[in-house]
Amino acid sequence: MKRTDKAALGSFVLIFLAILVPMIALILWMDPFFQYHKPLPGQALILRDAVYQTPGAARNLEYTDVIVGSSMTENFHTSWFDDEMGWHTLKLSYSGARTDDLKAILEQVFSGDRKVDHVLMDLNSYQFLVPAWTAYTERPGYLYDDSCLNDVPYLLNRDALHYSISNLANYLQGETDNLDCAYCWDDTVAFGEEIAKKDWAPRRQKYLSQTVTNKPQNSIPATVTENLDNLTPIIGAHPETEFLLYLPPYSMLYWEEATYSEMGLENYIAIYSKVIGELLAYPNVTLYYYQYEPEIITNLDNYLDSCHHTPQINRYLFEQIKAEEKRLTVDNYQEALQEMYLFARDYDYSRYWK
Repeated sequence: MKRTDKAALGSFVLIFLAILVPMIALILWMDPFFQYHKPLPGQALILRDAVYQTPGAARNLEYTDVIVGSSMTENFHTSWFDDEMGWHTLKLSYSGARTDDLKAILEQVFSGDRKVDHVLMDLNSYQFLVPAWTAYTERPGYLYDDSCLNDVPYLLNRDALHYSISNLANYLQGETDNLDCAYCWDDTVAFGEEIAKKDWAPRRQKYLSQTVTNKPQNSIPATVTENLDNLTPIIGAHPETEFLLYLPPYSMLYWEEATYSEMGLENYIAIYSKVIGELLAYPNVTLYYYQYEPEIITNLDNYLDSCHHTPQINRYLFEQIKAEEKRLTVDNYQEALQEMYLFARDYDYSRYWK
């Protein structure tokens, strides 16, 4: 290699290092995904990218109680639980979470010697009907393991650099934490009957235009057991933690689709029965049933699609959980499911389509 070539290569390496080293140093210092430490004294604790921040937050932030689950839980305010129930809450929810995601999050929550008093988590039918390994959003595996050796994608990450610069600016400007409503999305969407029907309407027409033969009653897919197996070992391994699980109030559009679907309404109820029955076998599980809420689920103005409800409903659910209302037991859960089944079976869905 010619001397001029060596000089050029050396200059390139020096320039490259001059850019790379400060970048890595800033990411390590600000650590926006909390992989190595909690925020520095005086630095705001900002949660804004759930899939990437969740594992580090679960390991390194301070809390005794946690909200885990899908987008149905994202509009809870942690201050409700802290101020009115005496919790010290961290929200670790993210949209479309499958049971494989929930397992990965809970493994991080219980990875250290932290005392965890409560885990609040929603249960949704899709989480038991899709294969456990599927992902709505792919998790960055290098952030969810115990090794630092594969963290290069984090230290050379454009978003991590962007968040580090943003965090530094917030730090200098005295920005405050956003923990109370981290990941809340209610102020970014509109709710209403016509909005809620928009997503289901074309699929409804497709169902109406074809002959759907429902599966035989009590035809429960293998995915139900597969997904339960992602959750029950963790619940069983932590008897000191109370798992507060709840079934959200889906709109009647959801139940109309269940009625038309190949799975059939009876099998949806059978799936819920199996899931609830197995979970209630654990003494540290408290399970609440909010699917049969006629005043809520029949009013489509409460929804933006067949399932996602307004933040006012999140507040209502919090009040119900705080008061321990609609709690399921081994003795009453079949009756609660039968009540929902009869209501959905006999409901006049045509009222929404006249």
